[in-house]
Amino acid sequence: MIAPIFLPFFALLASLSTRPAPVLEWHVSHCQKDVCTLHLELFGAARGDVSKLSLVPNQTGGPLKLVASNVQCDDHWTRDNTLNWMWQEVPNHIAIDVDIQWSSVEEKDETPNLEVVWEQVHQGDRQAWTLGSVVFPSSPSYKAPTPTGSRSGTVVSPTVSDIQLNVSDALPGSFVKWTEYIPEGCTCDVLESSGASLRRAENRQIFLWFEVKEGQHLAPSYRLTCTDSPASAAFDGELECAFGTATKSLHIAEVEWVGVSPAQNENMELNQSPDATSARSPVGAIQRAETPGSLDVQFSVQLLANHRYLNASDVAEALGYSNSFHIFRHEGWHKYLTDDVSSYAEAREIRSTLRSTTSATDAFVTASLDGERISVQEALLMSNQSWIP
Repeated sequence: MIAPIFLPFFALLASLSTRPAPVLEWHVSHCQKDVCTLHLELFGAARGDVSKLSLVPNQTGGPLKLVASNVQCDDHWTRDNTLNWMWQEVPNHIAIDVDIQWSSVEEKDETPNLEVVWEQVHQGDRQAWTLGSVVFPSSPSYKAPTPTGSRSGTVVSPTVSDIQLNVSDALPGSFVKWTEYIPEGCTCDVLESSGASLRRAENRQIFLWFEVKEGQHLAPSYRLTCTDSPASAAFDGELECAFGTATKSLHIAEVEWVGVSPAQNENMELNQSPDATSARSPVGAIQRAETPGSLDVQFSVQLLANHRYLNASDVAEALGYSNSFHIFRHEGWHKYLTDDVSSYAEAREIRSTLRSTTSATDAFVTASLDGERISVQEALLMSNQSWIP
Protein backbone atom coordinates (compact mmCIF):
# COMPACT_ATOMS: atom_id res chain seq x y z
CA MET A 1 0.00 0.00 0.00
CA ILE A 2 1.74 3.18 1.18
CA ALA A 3 5.23 2.89 2.64
CA PRO A 4 6.58 5.59 5.02
CA ILE A 5 10.21 6.67 4.99
CA PHE A 6 11.05 7.74 8.51
CA LEU A 7 14.20 9.37 9.85
CA PRO A 8 14.45 7.63 13.23
CA PHE A 9 18.06 8.56 13.89
CA PHE A 10 17.51 12.28 13.33
CA ALA A 11 14.23 12.14 15.25
CA LEU A 12 16.14 10.67 18.20
CA LEU A 13 18.76 13.42 18.04
CA ALA A 14 16.02 16.02 17.87
CA SER A 15 14.27 14.57 20.90
CA LEU A 16 17.48 15.01 22.94
CA SER A 17 17.96 18.64 21.98
CA THR A 18 16.68 21.65 23.91
CA ARG A 19 14.03 22.37 21.26
CA PRO A 20 13.05 18.94 19.87
CA ALA A 21 10.87 18.40 16.83
CA PRO A 22 7.69 16.45 17.50
CA VAL A 23 7.63 12.72 16.90
CA LEU A 24 5.46 11.79 13.94
CA GLU A 25 3.24 8.72 13.79
CA TRP A 26 0.82 7.99 10.97
CA HIS A 27 -1.10 5.23 9.27
CA VAL A 28 -3.48 4.80 6.36
CA SER A 29 -7.02 4.26 7.63
CA HIS A 30 -8.59 3.86 4.17
CA CYS A 31 -7.10 3.42 0.70
CA GLN A 32 -8.37 2.83 -2.83
CA LYS A 33 -6.85 3.06 -6.28
CA ASP A 34 -6.18 6.80 -6.33
CA VAL A 35 -7.37 8.11 -2.97
CA CYS A 36 -6.51 7.43 0.64
CA THR A 37 -7.12 8.82 4.10
CA LEU A 38 -4.00 9.50 6.13
CA HIS A 39 -4.12 9.82 9.92
CA LEU A 40 -1.23 11.88 11.37
CA GLU A 41 -0.32 12.37 15.03
CA LEU A 42 2.47 14.54 16.45
CA PHE A 43 3.75 14.28 20.03
CA GLY A 44 6.18 16.19 22.19
CA ALA A 45 6.79 19.43 20.32
CA ALA A 46 8.86 21.96 22.31
CA ARG A 47 7.42 25.38 23.12
CA GLY A 48 8.37 28.12 20.73
CA ASP A 49 7.39 31.63 19.78
CA VAL A 50 5.75 30.30 16.57
CA SER A 51 5.38 26.71 15.27
CA LYS A 52 4.20 25.58 11.85
CA LEU A 53 3.24 22.24 10.34
CA SER A 54 3.17 21.83 6.54
CA LEU A 55 2.13 19.03 4.22
CA VAL A 56 4.11 19.58 1.02
CA PRO A 57 3.19 17.56 -2.11
CA ASN A 58 5.84 16.78 -4.71
CA GLN A 59 4.23 18.02 -7.93
CA THR A 60 6.65 16.08 -10.17
CA GLY A 61 4.91 12.85 -9.19
CA GLY A 62 1.53 14.10 -10.39
CA PRO A 63 -0.83 16.69 -8.88
CA LEU A 64 -2.31 15.87 -5.47
CA LYS A 65 -5.55 17.09 -3.93
CA LEU A 66 -5.38 17.45 -0.13
CA VAL A 67 -8.38 17.96 2.15
CA ALA A 68 -7.75 17.98 5.91
CA SER A 69 -10.00 17.68 8.94
CA ASN A 70 -10.57 20.65 11.23
CA VAL A 71 -7.66 21.23 13.65
CA GLN A 72 -7.61 23.72 16.49
CA CYS A 73 -4.85 26.18 15.67
CA ASP A 74 -4.12 29.92 15.50
CA ASP A 75 -4.03 30.04 11.69
CA HIS A 76 -4.53 27.69 8.78
CA TRP A 77 -4.03 28.30 5.06
CA THR A 78 -3.39 26.59 1.73
CA ARG A 79 -0.87 27.90 -0.78
CA ASP A 80 0.36 26.10 -3.92
CA ASN A 81 -1.63 23.06 -2.72
CA THR A 82 0.46 22.96 0.48
CA LEU A 83 -1.49 22.73 3.74
CA ASN A 84 -0.17 24.87 6.62
CA TRP A 85 -1.10 25.15 10.31
CA MET A 86 0.42 27.65 12.76
CA TRP A 87 0.45 27.83 16.58
CA GLN A 88 1.82 30.41 18.95
CA GLU A 89 1.56 27.88 21.76
CA VAL A 90 1.82 24.45 20.22
CA PRO A 91 -0.22 21.68 21.92
CA ASN A 92 1.49 18.54 23.18
CA HIS A 93 -0.61 16.37 20.88
CA ILE A 94 -1.79 17.13 17.34
CA ALA A 95 -4.09 14.80 15.36
CA ILE A 96 -5.06 15.37 11.72
CA ASP A 97 -6.94 13.31 9.12
CA VAL A 98 -6.09 14.12 5.51
CA ASP A 99 -7.89 12.87 2.40
CA ILE A 100 -5.34 12.62 -0.41
CA GLN A 101 -6.30 12.11 -4.06
CA TRP A 102 -3.91 11.73 -6.97
CA SER A 103 -4.34 11.24 -10.71
CA SER A 104 -1.44 8.94 -11.59
CA VAL A 105 2.02 7.86 -10.58
CA GLU A 106 4.88 6.40 -12.57
CA GLU A 107 5.51 2.70 -12.05
CA LYS A 108 8.51 2.06 -9.73
CA ASP A 109 8.75 5.77 -8.95
CA GLU A 110 10.30 5.99 -5.48
CA THR A 111 10.16 9.80 -5.25
CA PRO A 112 8.30 10.93 -2.11
CA ASN A 113 4.90 12.28 -3.07
CA LEU A 114 4.21 14.08 0.21
CA GLU A 115 6.53 15.48 2.91
CA VAL A 116 5.62 16.38 6.49
CA VAL A 117 7.61 19.49 7.50
CA TRP A 118 7.81 21.07 10.97
CA GLU A 119 9.18 24.61 11.51
CA GLN A 120 9.72 26.52 14.73
CA VAL A 121 10.93 29.98 15.70
CA HIS A 122 12.27 30.47 19.24
CA GLN A 123 13.99 33.65 20.40
CA GLY A 124 14.75 34.60 16.80
CA ASP A 125 16.25 31.19 16.00
CA ARG A 126 14.45 29.38 13.14
CA GLN A 127 14.69 25.62 12.64
CA ALA A 128 12.99 23.21 10.25
CA TRP A 129 12.68 19.41 10.23
CA THR A 130 11.30 16.95 7.67
CA LEU A 131 9.47 14.55 9.97
CA GLY A 132 8.62 11.97 7.33
CA SER A 133 7.82 11.29 3.70
CA VAL A 134 5.05 9.38 1.94
CA VAL A 135 5.52 7.34 -1.24
CA PHE A 136 2.41 6.34 -3.16
CA PRO A 137 2.21 2.92 -4.84
CA SER A 138 2.23 2.36 -8.57
CA SER A 139 -1.17 1.67 -10.10
CA PRO A 140 -0.53 -2.03 -10.93
CA SER A 141 -0.24 -2.87 -7.21
CA TYR A 142 -3.90 -1.97 -6.66
CA LYS A 143 -6.55 -4.62 -7.26
CA ALA A 144 -10.07 -3.27 -7.24
CA PRO A 145 -12.83 -5.58 -6.08
CA THR A 146 -14.77 -7.24 -8.88
CA PRO A 147 -18.48 -6.39 -8.93
CA THR A 148 -20.81 -9.40 -8.86
CA GLY A 149 -24.56 -9.85 -9.19
CA SER A 150 -27.09 -12.41 -8.02
CA ARG A 151 -30.82 -13.03 -8.25
CA SER A 152 -33.15 -14.77 -5.79
CA GLY A 153 -36.86 -15.50 -5.96
CA THR A 154 -39.63 -16.11 -3.44
CA VAL A 155 -42.93 -17.71 -4.46
CA VAL A 156 -45.92 -15.61 -3.35
CA SER A 157 -48.63 -17.60 -5.14
CA PRO A 158 -48.73 -20.13 -8.02
CA THR A 159 -48.40 -17.33 -10.58
CA VAL A 160 -46.65 -14.58 -8.57
CA SER A 161 -43.08 -14.36 -7.28
CA ASP A 162 -40.98 -11.62 -5.69
CA ILE A 163 -37.53 -11.30 -7.30
CA GLN A 164 -34.58 -9.80 -5.41
CA LEU A 165 -31.50 -8.53 -7.25
CA ASN A 166 -28.20 -7.88 -5.49
CA VAL A 167 -25.01 -6.13 -6.64
CA SER A 168 -21.89 -6.71 -4.53
CA ASP A 169 -18.50 -4.93 -4.48
CA ALA A 170 -19.52 -1.92 -6.61
CA LEU A 171 -16.90 0.80 -6.10
CA PRO A 172 -18.08 4.11 -4.63
CA GLY A 173 -18.45 6.64 -7.43
CA SER A 174 -18.96 3.97 -10.10
CA PHE A 175 -21.81 3.76 -12.61
CA VAL A 176 -23.94 0.60 -12.37
CA LYS A 177 -26.68 -0.61 -14.73
CA TRP A 178 -28.74 -3.77 -14.33
CA THR A 179 -30.92 -4.71 -17.29
CA GLU A 180 -33.46 -7.34 -16.26
CA TYR A 181 -35.18 -9.17 -19.14
CA ILE A 182 -38.74 -9.97 -18.13
CA PRO A 183 -39.69 -13.61 -18.93
CA GLU A 184 -42.23 -13.98 -21.71
CA GLY A 185 -45.82 -14.01 -20.54
CA CYS A 186 -44.96 -12.08 -17.34
CA THR A 187 -45.37 -8.52 -16.05
CA CYS A 188 -43.04 -6.68 -13.68
CA ASP A 189 -43.84 -4.21 -10.89
CA VAL A 190 -40.89 -2.66 -9.01
CA LEU A 191 -41.18 -3.07 -5.24
CA GLU A 192 -37.91 -1.42 -4.15
CA SER A 193 -35.62 0.67 -6.37
CA SER A 194 -32.76 0.74 -3.82
CA GLY A 195 -31.83 4.27 -4.93
CA ALA A 196 -31.79 3.42 -8.65
CA SER A 197 -33.29 5.43 -11.49
CA LEU A 198 -35.82 3.28 -13.32
CA ARG A 199 -36.25 2.79 -17.06
CA ARG A 200 -38.90 0.53 -18.62
CA ALA A 201 -38.81 -1.02 -22.08
CA GLU A 202 -41.11 -3.52 -23.78
CA ASN A 203 -39.47 -6.60 -22.24
CA ARG A 204 -36.88 -5.02 -19.95
CA GLN A 205 -36.75 -3.36 -16.55
CA ILE A 206 -33.60 -1.26 -16.13
CA PHE A 207 -32.07 -0.10 -12.83
CA LEU A 208 -29.49 2.73 -13.06
CA TRP A 209 -27.11 4.03 -10.38
CA PHE A 210 -25.22 6.98 -11.87
CA GLU A 211 -22.83 7.31 -8.90
CA VAL A 212 -22.73 4.64 -6.21
CA LYS A 213 -22.38 6.12 -2.73
CA GLU A 214 -20.00 4.82 -0.07
CA GLY A 215 -21.67 1.94 1.76
CA GLN A 216 -24.76 1.97 -0.50
CA HIS A 217 -26.57 -1.37 -0.72
CA LEU A 218 -27.72 -2.10 -4.28
CA ALA A 219 -30.58 -4.56 -3.85
CA PRO A 220 -33.68 -3.67 -5.90
CA SER A 221 -36.68 -6.00 -6.03
CA TYR A 222 -39.73 -6.47 -8.20
CA ARG A 223 -42.89 -8.57 -8.32
CA LEU A 224 -43.28 -10.93 -11.28
CA THR A 225 -46.79 -11.97 -12.31
CA CYS A 226 -47.04 -14.67 -14.98
CA THR A 227 -49.68 -16.74 -16.73
CA ASP A 228 -47.86 -19.86 -15.47
CA SER A 229 -45.52 -20.43 -12.53
CA PRO A 230 -42.66 -17.87 -12.45
CA ALA A 231 -40.40 -20.60 -11.01
CA SER A 232 -40.44 -22.34 -14.40
CA ALA A 233 -39.79 -19.15 -16.40
CA ALA A 234 -36.46 -18.40 -18.12
CA PHE A 235 -34.65 -15.49 -16.44
CA ASP A 236 -31.89 -13.35 -17.87
CA GLY A 237 -30.12 -10.14 -16.89
CA GLU A 238 -27.06 -8.08 -17.67
CA LEU A 239 -24.99 -6.17 -15.12
CA GLU A 240 -22.73 -3.35 -16.34
CA CYS A 241 -20.29 -1.48 -14.06
CA ALA A 242 -18.08 1.44 -15.08
CA PHE A 243 -15.42 3.16 -12.99
CA GLY A 244 -13.11 5.68 -14.64
CA THR A 245 -12.11 4.15 -17.98
CA ALA A 246 -12.69 0.56 -16.83
CA THR A 247 -15.95 -1.26 -17.59
CA LYS A 248 -17.21 -4.73 -16.76
CA SER A 249 -20.27 -6.62 -18.02
CA LEU A 250 -21.76 -9.74 -16.43
CA HIS A 251 -24.48 -12.04 -17.72
CA ILE A 252 -26.76 -13.30 -14.92
CA ALA A 253 -29.36 -15.97 -15.71
CA GLU A 254 -29.43 -17.95 -12.47
CA VAL A 255 -32.18 -17.73 -9.83
CA GLU A 256 -31.81 -19.00 -6.28
CA TRP A 257 -35.35 -19.90 -5.27
CA VAL A 258 -36.23 -19.47 -1.61
CA GLY A 259 -38.74 -21.99 -0.27
CA VAL A 260 -39.02 -23.92 -3.59
CA SER A 261 -37.40 -27.36 -3.80
CA PRO A 262 -36.08 -28.78 -7.13
CA ALA A 263 -38.93 -31.32 -7.07
CA GLN A 264 -41.50 -28.54 -6.77
CA ASN A 265 -39.78 -26.64 -9.56
CA GLU A 266 -39.88 -29.71 -11.81
CA ASN A 267 -43.54 -30.25 -11.01
CA MET A 268 -44.31 -26.66 -12.00
CA GLU A 269 -42.42 -27.22 -15.26
CA LEU A 270 -44.56 -30.27 -15.99
CA ASN A 271 -47.72 -28.18 -15.91
CA GLN A 272 -46.45 -25.16 -17.81
CA SER A 273 -47.99 -24.20 -21.14
CA PRO A 274 -45.89 -24.77 -24.25
CA ASP A 275 -44.54 -21.91 -26.35
CA ALA A 276 -47.19 -20.05 -28.31
CA THR A 277 -45.75 -21.18 -31.65
CA SER A 278 -46.05 -24.84 -30.69
CA ALA A 279 -49.34 -24.80 -28.71
CA ARG A 280 -51.71 -27.70 -29.44
CA SER A 281 -55.32 -28.25 -28.59
CA PRO A 282 -56.22 -31.17 -26.26
CA VAL A 283 -58.17 -32.79 -29.13
CA GLY A 284 -55.15 -32.78 -31.42
CA ALA A 285 -52.97 -34.32 -28.73
CA ILE A 286 -55.44 -37.17 -28.15
CA GLN A 287 -55.81 -37.85 -31.86
CA ARG A 288 -52.03 -38.05 -32.37
CA ALA A 289 -51.63 -40.28 -29.35
CA GLU A 290 -53.77 -42.91 -31.08
CA THR A 291 -50.87 -43.61 -33.47
CA PRO A 292 -47.79 -43.57 -31.17
CA GLY A 293 -45.53 -45.16 -33.77
CA SER A 294 -45.66 -42.02 -35.91
CA LEU A 295 -44.76 -39.58 -33.11
CA ASP A 296 -41.28 -38.12 -32.66
CA VAL A 297 -41.36 -37.07 -28.98
CA GLN A 298 -38.00 -35.95 -27.65
CA PHE A 299 -36.75 -34.64 -24.31
CA SER A 300 -33.86 -32.31 -23.54
CA VAL A 301 -32.63 -30.10 -20.70
CA GLN A 302 -32.70 -26.32 -20.93
CA LEU A 303 -29.42 -24.85 -19.68
CA LEU A 304 -30.27 -21.15 -19.86
CA ALA A 305 -32.20 -18.59 -21.89
CA ASN A 306 -31.39 -15.01 -22.80
CA HIS A 307 -31.79 -12.40 -25.50
CA ARG A 308 -28.35 -12.61 -27.09
CA TYR A 309 -26.42 -15.27 -28.95
CA LEU A 310 -23.79 -17.28 -27.07
CA ASN A 311 -21.27 -19.56 -28.76
CA ALA A 312 -19.81 -22.72 -27.24
CA SER A 313 -17.02 -20.79 -25.49
CA ASP A 314 -19.52 -18.34 -23.94
CA VAL A 315 -21.68 -21.18 -22.63
CA ALA A 316 -18.63 -22.97 -21.24
CA GLU A 317 -17.46 -19.81 -19.49
CA ALA A 318 -20.92 -18.95 -18.11
CA LEU A 319 -21.96 -22.42 -16.95
CA GLY A 320 -18.93 -24.71 -17.05
CA TYR A 321 -20.77 -26.83 -19.64
CA SER A 322 -18.64 -27.98 -22.60
CA ASN A 323 -20.78 -30.67 -24.25
CA SER A 324 -22.85 -30.15 -27.39
CA PHE A 325 -26.11 -28.20 -27.35
CA HIS A 326 -28.65 -26.68 -29.68
CA ILE A 327 -30.52 -23.36 -29.63
CA PHE A 328 -34.30 -22.89 -29.76
CA ARG A 329 -35.26 -19.34 -30.78
CA HIS A 330 -38.63 -17.87 -29.85
CA GLU A 331 -39.86 -14.24 -29.67
CA GLY A 332 -36.37 -12.80 -29.23
CA TRP A 333 -35.22 -15.48 -26.77
CA HIS A 334 -32.28 -17.83 -27.27
CA LYS A 335 -32.92 -21.05 -25.33
CA TYR A 336 -29.89 -23.33 -24.96
CA LEU A 337 -30.75 -27.04 -24.80
CA THR A 338 -28.79 -30.27 -24.45
CA ASP A 339 -28.98 -32.93 -27.17
CA ASP A 340 -32.36 -34.65 -27.48
CA VAL A 341 -33.07 -38.02 -25.87
CA SER A 342 -36.19 -40.16 -26.26
CA SER A 343 -36.59 -41.05 -22.58
CA TYR A 344 -37.84 -38.68 -19.91
CA ALA A 345 -35.92 -40.69 -17.29
CA GLU A 346 -32.67 -40.14 -19.21
CA ALA A 347 -33.37 -36.41 -19.55
CA ARG A 348 -34.08 -36.16 -15.83
CA GLU A 349 -30.76 -37.90 -15.08
CA ILE A 350 -28.97 -35.39 -17.35
CA ARG A 351 -30.70 -32.56 -15.49
CA SER A 352 -29.55 -33.90 -12.11
CA THR A 353 -25.97 -34.26 -13.36
CA LEU A 354 -25.95 -30.72 -14.75
CA ARG A 355 -27.23 -29.25 -11.48
CA SER A 356 -24.44 -30.94 -9.52
CA THR A 357 -21.52 -30.49 -11.95
CA THR A 358 -22.15 -27.11 -13.64
CA SER A 359 -23.46 -23.66 -12.81
CA ALA A 360 -26.79 -24.48 -14.50
CA THR A 361 -28.52 -24.99 -11.15
CA ASP A 362 -31.87 -23.96 -12.64
CA ALA A 363 -31.72 -26.48 -15.52
CA PHE A 364 -35.02 -28.25 -16.21
CA VAL A 365 -36.45 -30.87 -18.55
CA THR A 366 -38.25 -29.75 -21.72
CA ALA A 367 -40.03 -31.67 -24.46
CA SER A 368 -40.63 -31.37 -28.20
CA LEU A 369 -42.76 -33.01 -30.84
CA ASP A 370 -41.43 -33.10 -34.39
CA GLY A 371 -39.00 -30.32 -33.40
CA GLU A 372 -41.61 -28.01 -31.81
CA ARG A 373 -41.79 -27.29 -28.07
CA ILE A 374 -44.63 -28.90 -26.11
CA SER A 375 -45.19 -29.32 -22.39
CA VAL A 376 -43.50 -32.19 -20.60
CA GLN A 377 -46.90 -33.43 -19.41
CA GLU A 378 -48.18 -33.67 -22.98
CA ALA A 379 -44.99 -35.45 -24.10
CA LEU A 380 -45.35 -38.04 -21.34
CA LEU A 381 -48.93 -38.77 -22.37
CA MET A 382 -48.03 -39.09 -26.02
CA SER A 383 -45.07 -41.39 -25.44
CA ASN A 384 -46.67 -43.55 -22.75
CA GLN A 385 -43.97 -42.61 -20.23
CA SER A 386 -44.36 -41.87 -16.51
CA TRP A 387 -43.25 -38.81 -14.63
CA ILE A 388 -40.54 -39.47 -12.05
CA PRO A 389 -40.84 -37.36 -8.85
